[in-house]
Amino acid sequence: MDFIGSDSDALELRPGLVFGAVDRLPRHDTRVRTDVACLLRVRRSAAPFGEDEELELQRAFVQQLPGSPDGAECQFTLRYRRMARWEEEQFAGEYRTRHPALARMYFRNGGSDLHLIDLSFYVPPFDPSQLEGAEAELDPVELAEQREAAAILHFHLWALERLDDFGDGVINQVVLPELWTCQVHLLPRLWALVAGFCRASGNRFFVASGAPPLSVLQQEERLRARAEGFELSDDELTVQALVPWYRAERWQRREDVPVEVALTLDALAASRAILARQEVTLSSIGVYWPWVQDLKGMLVPPTAAVSGVFARSDDENGPVGVMKPPANEEVKGILDLAQHIDEQPTNMLQREAVNLLHTRVGKGVVVWGARTLCEDPTWRFVNVRRLIGYIGKQIEFDNQWAVFESNDESLRQRVARDVRYFLKDLWEKGALQGEIPSEAFVVVCNNENNPQSVIDAGTLVVDVWVNPVQTNEFVHLKLTYGDEVVD
Repeated sequence: MDFIGSDSDALELRPGLVFGAVDRLPRHDTRVRTDVACLLRVRRSAAPFGEDEELELQRAFVQQLPGSPDGAECQFTLRYRRMARWEEEQFAGEYRTRHPALARMYFRNGGSDLHLIDLSFYVPPFDPSQLEGAEAELDPVELAEQREAAAILHFHLWALERLDDFGDGVINQVVLPELWTCQVHLLPRLWALVAGFCRASGNRFFVASGAPPLSVLQQEERLRARAEGFELSDDELTVQALVPWYRAERWQRREDVPVEVALTLDALAASRAILARQEVTLSSIGVYWPWVQDLKGMLVPPTAAVSGVFARSDDENGPVGVMKPPANEEVKGILDLAQHIDEQPTNMLQREAVNLLHTRVGKGVVVWGARTLCEDPTWRFVNVRRLIGYIGKQIEFDNQWAVFESNDESLRQRVARDVRYFLKDLWEKGALQGEIPSEAFVVVCNNENNPQSVIDAGTLVVDVWVNPVQTNEFVHLKLTYGDEVVD
């Protein structure tokens, strides 16, 4: 569902809601939630699954798979869990993975509703004798990397598209803690993939992390090598981890900063290049760095903890707590930052809108930023992006009362009245700025944006302009309800 745009670039909702009559004001005690997170992990299995797997063995046909001109069937297993509090027994047998540490951090920092999706897939080997054209000339190792990359992208998208099935439509924070450890050179494409998904769904936000310490990348390569029967030295592991990253000419080679900072800056530049014509999509990502040590000394990304901070801040700051920037907030359950860097690389990261975690005397570790990757001033701040997502989703939710009603003047007046009622409530709570309501929001739902062609198509259009805090201009939300989208 896509309903977010700037004043100059309004976007439309996908159709799907039809209106009917209930002659009453909406009840705002039932609010769209902003505090529900999902930890999504997608991993490749080095060996095929047996039929006696603990989890149900499933299969998916991947069409565009290098090495298989006609596609190939891949095995996968899926585990889904939903937690309302920390339960250690949920993670029996998983203590060498990061998932327990991440879930614990989420709840320590104020989270109260966590969905965990763990997908593991196996890609069958290709038959060299069946290769044709350019693929036949490729080095088999490089072709295998391309094959794995295509499967990684496929299964990430597959899982994202099913979040509503798993989470009943309430998931609004997306955390993918293993992105840096699958195929590191794929990270910009994965960031763009997840950001595009979050923007299209309207109110979801992608909490991403910068690069892990080099030792984490080395360890992941060591595990891969051992699974395939190899032992590599530390230097060989470093080469194995970073050569794919720098193989493409677009990657910069920075020798004046720590490698982890260089990798983060490269990922930001590449992601922005991929989304160069979709600037607003970058507002769906917030990047946090550095990685942290949990209380047991395990190195983990800060993203689950930050997601918990989002939930705590939303809860502690009133009924519209999402309007407050989740910055200068304590991050609990952390032993230390994984890295401490000098002023120069710190400034480089801050200029690129990376939200840093800092240690502050008397406060411990705090989140020291609330920036998205978007350079447009309207979409620069995490709280503005999340507030607009909440507004659009709440308007959609409130107006489900109007199912099957025909698009006439009476309906349009009632819908406009209900939307104004909701926005006036937000203005009174300080989420929208302006001395008077007309300076805070505008709602249009009349024959101007619902001409006869729209009515004949069975569609209702509602145009909303809001003036959120921390912005200097109105943001336009164009909501289209019905069976067809009308240009």
